[in-house]
Amino acid sequence: MADGMGIHYRNKMADIKRLTKDGIEFADGQSIEAELKLVLPDWIAHDCLRDLPIADSAGFIKTDLLMRALGHPEIFVLGDCAAVTVPKIGGIGHQEAEIVGRQVALDMGRMDADEANEPLQPVVFCIGDMGEGKAYYVRSNAWFGGKDEVLKMGRIPYQLKMSYRNLFFMTHSKVRGFGLSLAQFAALKVF
Repeated sequence: MADGMGIHYRNKMADIKRLTKDGIEFADGQSIEAELKLVLPDWIAHDCLRDLPIADSAGFIKTDLLMRALGHPEIFVLGDCAAVTVPKIGGIGHQEAEIVGRQVALDMGRMDADEANEPLQPVVFCIGDMGEGKAYYVRSNAWFGGKDEVLKMGRIPYQLKMSYRNLFFMTHSKVRGFGLSLAQFAALKVF
């Protein structure tokens, strides 16, 4: 999807030697021309996690899709330290936090299993400012076996980005889940 729009995803690249206005130069001599660059760091587990018996070979904690540590269901793991969190972005961590909240409610007898046991179904969701009053909107579950891939660019995603920013500050960072649904509706129905 993104390649057809002139967006080229690369991973497992050498270290970055230099970023310039025209592109990226890598330590192994390769370079990529790019007007806009999104650089995500390597995902490296924190030292305190690496030697735990519940960690995988990279040092991230292994969980089921209800965010319970494998072999230790009394331990909840979410966000960047969870092995299942890929990519390690806030939106997926937020989805995991909602699952943990439901699991705690289940354990306390405040929610029934049918409602609480909805497993993680990660969705990559991002609205990024591109400058000059334009932004991109990405929503995809394709990394996880789903079929949804949406990429929109222009002024309407920018308005969504600014509206979300305003909502974030207005609610003191306590944005309700409807914000994502509203952004998805606007991105898909408005343009």
